[in-house]
Amino acid sequence: MIALESLADITTLSIDSGDIDTVARYAKTGLLTDATTNPLFVSQAGANGDARYEAMVEEAVTYAKRKTCSEDGCDVPEETLNLAIDRLAVNLGKELINLVPGRGSTEVDIRLSYDTEKSVERARSIIAMYEEAGISKDRILIKLAGTWEGIQAAKVLEKEGIQCNITLVFSFLQAAAAAQAGAYLISPFPG
Repeated sequence: MIALESLADITTLSIDSGDIDTVARYAKTGLLTDATTNPLFVSQAGANGDARYEAMVEEAVTYAKRKTCSEDGCDVPEETLNLAIDRLAVNLGKELINLVPGRGSTEVDIRLSYDTEKSVERARSIIAMYEEAGISKDRILIKLAGTWEGIQAAKVLEKEGIQCNITLVFSFLQAAAAAQAGAYLISPFPG
């Protein structure tokens, strides 16, 4: 805990986890400010047998079907699945945001890392779901991959007041491009 306290004195700490109990335990220390999650944590959330996570999955599926399906069924199953995954990420994000005083990061589907337009579209949808849930976009960071297209998506979103966290940054050039695009946060992966 001493190392964590030392870090908290000089920087903002964000926990990268989808485990609600772990986030809650560290949030109680008062040392954490932010929380972030990623698709791996989101998928694990639905598979661990915990009733809280199962309820999140059920709500996400119901939400996606209500938004994308007609009485005759789901015409575009991939659209329904994508919306359910994003909704699950928002459901988990809501839980995490309620535990920390700062921001929560929610990642746009990594398969869209080379598609600026679709990344922007999905980011807007994620923000809209948070706002439907009563969580201001000021508490959310949209995580985008540090590809050229992801950075261009951040440039568009930042101009709209949607703040972005550029992740998977492995080089100075990626970081510089993200900074030039106006990204709120850059998540470097050293080593």
